[in-house]
Amino acid sequence: MAKSLRSKVKRAFRTKKRTEGVYAATDAARLNRLNAKLAGVISKQHKEGNEVDDGLETSKLDGQDTMDLDGSERAQTNPEASNHVSTHGPRGSRREEWRKSKGMDPVPKRKGMNRQGGLAARRRAGRPSRRR
Repeated sequence: MAKSLRSKVKRAFRTKKRTEGVYAATDAARLNRLNAKLAGVISKQHKEGNEVDDGLETSKLDGQDTMDLDGSERAQTNPEASNHVSTHGPRGSRREEWRKSKGMDPVPKRKGMNRQGGLAARRRAGRPSRRR
């Protein structure tokens, strides 16, 4: 039923959204903003007499090396102001929340040792318990 993200139909709809849909305006605005910023950096370097090595030079503003992409100057000045939700790291499962509410460690400590002297694995290696 073409559930994979690699399916041709899903890819076709994604590219259609990217070129014609709601995301097209956002993408075009982003490209124009980055183009204007890089054009300003290049013109500034030409006025100063410096040669341009490549298009991804960092601009020197107030003694800091920065390259702002996608309006990240807002994120640098006040990180709490952005609506970005971090998806990095553990999010805390319901089991971990229950253990914390009871005063236990969210993840139980591993106690066993393996033959090499390290901490033992959480599950046994080998054939899976479920036969296929």
